[in-house]
Amino acid sequence: MKKDRPIIEYVLRSHARTQVLLAVAEDCDSTQALLDRDLASKSAVYNALSELQEQGLIYNPRSKRWSPTGTGTVVTDMINRQRKTESVLATDPDYWQTHDVTVLPPKFRTRLTELADGDVIRATETRPANAICEVKQCLTKANSIDAITPVYNERLADAATDANITRIIFDEDVLETLVEDPSAEDINNPELIRVTEVSFAITITDDCLLLSLPTLDGKYDPQTEFIADSNAAQQWGKDLLEHYWTSAQTPEQYLSVPI
Repeated sequence: MKKDRPIIEYVLRSHARTQVLLAVAEDCDSTQALLDRDLASKSAVYNALSELQEQGLIYNPRSKRWSPTGTGTVVTDMINRQRKTESVLATDPDYWQTHDVTVLPPKFRTRLTELADGDVIRATETRPANAICEVKQCLTKANSIDAITPVYNERLADAATDANITRIIFDEDVLETLVEDPSAEDINNPELIRVTEVSFAITITDDCLLLSLPTLDGKYDPQTEFIADSNAAQQWGKDLLEHYWTSAQTPEQYLSVPI
């Protein structure tokens, strides 16, 4: 095997190599089974098998049977992750082109595959409050809520009054606004609230994830909302909140710092 060759790039440069490796990883382990799948022409399949074996990506554990090597399994995982990421971006190309994902920590950007079932909800000319109404409906139905928010929206806060809010992270400006509101409750509760600088919004309920990214110029965008209802998306959101929660300040810590 040539050690200096970028192995993932090498596989992806050939449709036949890519399809054969993925099929072998899915337990399509005989040459005849691979040919029966019509992955490519007969000669292309044979060439792909030879090339993949030469590069140490597949091997013969027993006569006339194929299996991925450790390297082949890792490469397969990376290709599948790439395809899932592309499917997320393809759900609404304009949204991902016009919104700033750099506000998310790098390790969560690499996990965007976990949002594969999501949809972007947009305001329209005929329904200018469409995104806000969808968010409000999700909050009204929720039994529990965790959230990170860079802005305060009283309408959405009212929609969530019947839910059990377990943890919420406010941007610094939001906390300062609430401190001046005499009706705000539990504002100093360290078990409920943390404070840090954030520019995106995320809400995790018991049945969905809501994500709002800023536009490329850094402005909060109330006209669009990314909504996903899979367990994977909810776990992604919970892990993201935990990432910020552990380093954010309690309200008392934040308010005690001299300006």
